[in-house]
Formats: sequence, structure tokens, C-alpha cells
Amino acid sequence: MKKGLFISIEGGEGTGKTTMVELLTKRFRTEGIEVVNTREPGGIKTAEAIRNNIFEFDLDEKTDLLLYLAARREHLLHKIYPALESGKMVISDRFYLSTLAYQGYASNIDIEVVKMLNSFVCDKWLPDLNILIDLEPEIGLGRKGDDVNRFDLKGLNFHKKVYQGYKEMAKDPTYNIKIVDGRLSINELENQMYNIIQNFM
Repeated sequence: MKKGLFISIEGGEGTGKTTMVELLTKRFRTEGIEVVNTREPGGIKTAEAIRNNIFEFDLDEKTDLLLYLAARREHLLHKIYPALESGKMVISDRFYLSTLAYQGYASNIDIEVVKMLNSFVCDKWLPDLNILIDLEPEIGLGRKGDDVNRFDLKGLNFHKKVYQGYKEMAKDPTYNIKIVDGRLSINELENQMYNIIQNFM
């Protein structure tokens, strides 16, 4: 690769994003590709500290948005950007589409404001490819078990809005979203996502 490749794995709660990031990272590394895997919010010490505050406290929706964006800026500058500049593949568990879905579509903050602030924070460093794991929230939330955070507890109606937000964005080709069926087995899901990335490369 002449430059790095930036991939974001997107979807609602319980869709298997974290598992897929780990499996895809291992698979591409076995092929000799340098891969940096990461997550949002988080990925570096400063952003993880912001993440802890986001999930510990019951915050206003606008405060949530601003904290997510602050974490994203630090994450970009100190982990994602350097990796891409050195030609590495970056696979992130969530990125800016999650902010549009959760803080825009589901939390009723003006979507154009969310887009504008995202653009301000990200500059040109947006994912080359977004892969959306399509899974109804009724199924995804049922997979969570006891590993829940305050967003999981917002109720089914909130998560349906997140889901519909993702589906709406998937209609817009400017987001470059490829959809995979979250009801597939882990192996089938990994293979589909691997093939999507390979074809994109």
C-alpha cells in the first residue's frame, strides 16, 4: 500500500464489532500487513480517560457529543494519523458514523451540527471504508448479557433510532458504507468482511 488504509467497523450494541476487529487484525497480520487496531472512544491514554468519564457519568447529550469529539481529535492526532502516514492499515471499532447515529439521529441533536463538528475535528482523516454490521437492536441488546453501560440502558426505542440512523446513512454513497448481515456466524461474518476489505484494496 502506498499509504495507509483506514477502516471503521460500525453498528449498534452487541453486533460483534470488537470481535471482528480482533479477528481481522490477526488475519491481515498473517499476510504481512502492518495493522493498528483501535477503538472509539479511546485508543490512547488521553482518549481512554475521556471514555471513562463518558461511561461513568449521566451526562447531557451535548456534553456527550463534545467529549466524544475531544477524544476523537486526540485519537486521530496521536494514533490514527501517524499510523496512516507510515502506510499502516488502521481498523477501528467505531468512528464518526457512530457519533452521527448516537448523538445525532438517536439523541436529537441537529444532524447538520453533528456533521459540522465532526468535520472540524477530523479534517480530511475520515475512514476510507465503513463496514456496518446490520443487526436489529432487539437481537444485539440480547447478546450483551451483564456487560452493559449507560447507553445500553437507554431503552429499546433509543437503540431503534440508532439502527434507523445507520440504515439512513447507508443510503448515502458519500459515506462509503458496506453492509454485512450481523446474524451470520462469526466465521461467515469474518470472511465477508475480509473479502470486502480485500476487494477495496
